[in-house]
Amino acid sequence: MPKLGKGSGRKNMLERVVAVATLVLAIVFALTIDGFATFGNFRVILSNSASLAVLSCGMAVVIISRGLDLSLIAQMIAGATIFGVLITNGVPAPAALFVAIVAMIVIGILNAWLIAYVEIPAMLATLASAMVMVGLLRFAILRGEFLLLLPKSDPTVAFLAGDILPGLSVPVVLMVATLAASWFLLARSTSGKIIYAMGDNFQAARLAGLPVRTTLIVVYVFAGLTALVAGLIMAAASGAVDFRTVTNGTLLFDVILVVVLGGIPLRGGRGSVRNILVGVALIAIMRNGMTLMNVTTQTQDMLKGLVLLTAIVTDNYLNPRDAETDTVGDL
Repeated sequence: MPKLGKGSGRKNMLERVVAVATLVLAIVFALTIDGFATFGNFRVILSNSASLAVLSCGMAVVIISRGLDLSLIAQMIAGATIFGVLITNGVPAPAALFVAIVAMIVIGILNAWLIAYVEIPAMLATLASAMVMVGLLRFAILRGEFLLLLPKSDPTVAFLAGDILPGLSVPVVLMVATLAASWFLLARSTSGKIIYAMGDNFQAARLAGLPVRTTLIVVYVFAGLTALVAGLIMAAASGAVDFRTVTNGTLLFDVILVVVLGGIPLRGGRGSVRNILVGVALIAIMRNGMTLMNVTTQTQDMLKGLVLLTAIVTDNYLNPRDAETDTVGDL
């Protein structure tokens, strides 16, 4: 069973190319953009990439298991909305957080049930659950509004948007904690070994008697919990929950871009936290540099699309399809 980040030299080539490209890009931006190579801007890059890194952890675990979660951003909005509505109506923050966690667990179990027991393809199951979540929350709770404003004076909201120590923000701490949890799940837990086996050959894992259905529940619940953490980070930073984050699709695009650029193949079976860090570093530096250069959002999306297309073509070359991947585990 292949281990994360320990494939052949050819299979690790994309990871190395992206790491070198990130270093070169950082050097170019440092030499050409005023204010890029400063400690203050480094803090901005870290804080702004925290939610992206957290979401990428959830998506990476799903993709390694040979799945896909298109509801990840909708879950992020759902968790933040539930938490925001409760604290806005006077519910204590610990109770509101507990309810949001339970809601994410239920959504993760539902996604896993649709995929593992009803046997709906992961892409379709999670797309449908995303539509249900957005519709239910927006029209039943927000009465058709796109925004839910959070009380910035609330101590919990202020804490999530602030610093634990001078120079160390809460979003960065939550990002590091999520990366650590992802590493433990994949590298040190029994579920992690099964996740790799499922991604490598799903049918063989099932025929070998491995609890693949139970493990899928672990996978999608973990993804839902990472979505909640990312939602709390983004909502606290902006003071609002914006449902247009789901409808414009840009953030989901960035999450998939991070995973693919980091070197995690879309066919599953390989990948690690190291891959996530490589992908996040490139996207975070690209976004920050282009923003400082006043590049329009549309141009940024076009450039990231070209990068994603190049990465997918490279992934197809480095990880060619075989008889097993042609028939098993298609998204």
